[in-house]
Amino acid sequence: MAHALLSPSSAYRWMHCPGSVSLCRLFPDESSEYAKEGTLAHAYAAHILDPNQPKPDEAIPSENLTFVNDYVSYVERETAGGIRQIEFPVAISEVTGEANAKGTIDCAALIGNTLKIIDLKFGRGVRVEAEGNLQLSIYAWSAAQYFSLFDEIKEIELHIFQPRIDNIDSWKLTPAELETFVNNARACAAKAISYLNADPLPPESLIPSADACRFCKAKSACPALRRKAAEAVDFKPITEAGDAIPIIPEEALSPEKLGQNLALADLLEPWIAAVREEAHKQMLEGVHIDGFKLVLGRPGNRQWTSAAEAEELLKTFKLKENERYSYKVITPTAAEKLYKAGRIGQRQWPKLEQIITRSEPAPVVAPESDKRPAWTPAAQPTDFQPVN
Repeated sequence: MAHALLSPSSAYRWMHCPGSVSLCRLFPDESSEYAKEGTLAHAYAAHILDPNQPKPDEAIPSENLTFVNDYVSYVERETAGGIRQIEFPVAISEVTGEANAKGTIDCAALIGNTLKIIDLKFGRGVRVEAEGNLQLSIYAWSAAQYFSLFDEIKEIELHIFQPRIDNIDSWKLTPAELETFVNNARACAAKAISYLNADPLPPESLIPSADACRFCKAKSACPALRRKAAEAVDFKPITEAGDAIPIIPEEALSPEKLGQNLALADLLEPWIAAVREEAHKQMLEGVHIDGFKLVLGRPGNRQWTSAAEAEELLKTFKLKENERYSYKVITPTAAEKLYKAGRIGQRQWPKLEQIITRSEPAPVVAPESDKRPAWTPAAQPTDFQPVN
């Protein structure tokens, strides 16, 4: 199936930066090891849930299969007693306006009068939320055209299952709310399509932002993002020529200035990474870039060309066994896999749980829109005593 220009998975980008659709056409779709890993996990999940789906030829790592089985259990629990479709192809052209455009839903099901859209997210870099999810909303509207033939749809549920970061999220909305969203998506899609044949693109068509640019193929060559970067580094002088320069300008460390710079960092860091990646790719192809060259990095870690040969040779050195081998107890994660596989019994596992601990999460900076509650530093103890 050809990839739609206005795909549901990139809906946030084309709804907020309509000119990006035209710009992205200049860049080929390229897969990565992470994408291949996710594709394989999806294929295994689909085959387990629906044996009519093709069984992958490639083996899947046991750890990833555990995540897949967790997803399968979740789908079976959430869709029990309903009409279910796995790897469900749907037409999205009525939303995006792109002729013959289609998408594929991981799982769509009608349970009573509730339509459920369940999406497996195998990545762990970015936490995906169900509330207001544009991709799943487009899928829900498209799936409703099919499932409404069976019964009236009174409620829609969007589900995200992201097992590698323990993120299971869901959100409910009404058919009327979904229709409002779709009408807005149609208007945004029409604007994006109107720019497809524009050359040059009008400045207002490209609207860079951290979320819109994150997965954009064209960010390394985006003129609007480059202009944003230039504006960011064109700092206004804090002092006039000849004035004394403070060691730490108060303006540079003010909460207001730090907030502005953090927002810029979220936008510019992915752009910088994309520029470096594109330069590396072109230089590997023999392209010369003024002022830069390719050099060899540090060599990898040393390893035996043959572990078996090394083992036999070390035995001849009259070394003690504990000098030739290193042993360590399995991790709690590995033990849990044995428990789920039935190798550790139901009565045995609680005993292990009692001796499992994990470090407390460290505080990290996040935008106000993050769903996690704000963390407030505890008052630090002091050696000084108040004077009465």
